[in-house]
Amino acid sequence: MPATKMGNPYKPHRSSIMMITEWKQRMMEAIAMDDDISKLLYYNTSDALSRPSLTEDQKIALATYNPEDASKRRIYPTRYTPNVVIDQRSFIGLGISGFIPQESWRQFSEKYVMGYLYFYILVDNSIMEIDEGQRQDLLLQRIYDLFQDSYDYGMGHIQEGNLTELWEQNNKFGGYALMMRVIDFK
Repeated sequence: MPATKMGNPYKPHRSSIMMITEWKQRMMEAIAMDDDISKLLYYNTSDALSRPSLTEDQKIALATYNPEDASKRRIYPTRYTPNVVIDQRSFIGLGISGFIPQESWRQFSEKYVMGYLYFYILVDNSIMEIDEGQRQDLLLQRIYDLFQDSYDYGMGHIQEGNLTELWEQNNKFGGYALMMRVIDFK
């Protein structure tokens, strides 16, 4: 009896794990296109919010990898910047972590997972003070406002999970790590 040709048994998964790259890209774009965030990241002066709005190309450059001019990038898909930072700057890094089966009343779901989206906000301590308050606080407020209760990631709305202060490079940079909870299909 001759063997019959079987179809390809591989079926791509549709889960949060498969969406990480897309989610990060969409989050970076949303952050870069926000007028206040883009000004706070681009201008290192105390009057950053009263300066002219950035062009679309300037905003895109904040989140785009360009090996010829890496100094323009301020939004990263990782927690850390790839190079040592010497100039006075502000940064936002992203992370995704902790995806586990969703637990509700001590029962674990077979269909849903819960995980965390992280926003790492870091500002050089010499440019923290701006006319409207603290640069890192204003960045935090705008990121929270952009993503809290958003339905753009996962199957439900994003909710704040935790907020902690963050200090890096021997206290040269300070800011926050904002964790937001998302629920999606397994």
